[in-house]
Amino acid sequence: MLKKLVATTLSVITLGSVFPAHADVTNSCFVEVAVSSPPVLVSERVAFNVSNSSGIYRSLTLNGGDAARTIEQLPCYNAYTISATLYSSAVNPLMNTSAIGQCTLQAGEIALNNPDSNISVVFPFDFNCD
Repeated sequence: MLKKLVATTLSVITLGSVFPAHADVTNSCFVEVAVSSPPVLVSERVAFNVSNSSGIYRSLTLNGGDAARTIEQLPCYNAYTISATLYSSAVNPLMNTSAIGQCTLQAGEIALNNPDSNISVVFPFDFNCD
């Protein structure tokens, strides 16, 4: 009886330690985004959008000349669409609005299939703009 209790307790402890470790892996994928200056001017901004068909949506805005940044904690095992939109930092930004996602990644959808999968993209070189 005591042996069964010890075996059951050890099994529960082992399973309890495996599942949380596995749960962290699913959100370990990321996308690194950067802006090339020039051609993007310091007075311009680029909004990057990362989304998928499951409803995940993340965005990040960089100014021309900013260092690369990372969109983190994306669930792995999903295909993502990456788009970008160039905005001017004019005095009245409502006068020069652009459609969201006006530029799409040349490679199309990106599959982040494994834990710690990642991709780095540079605007405008990796994008097709309408």
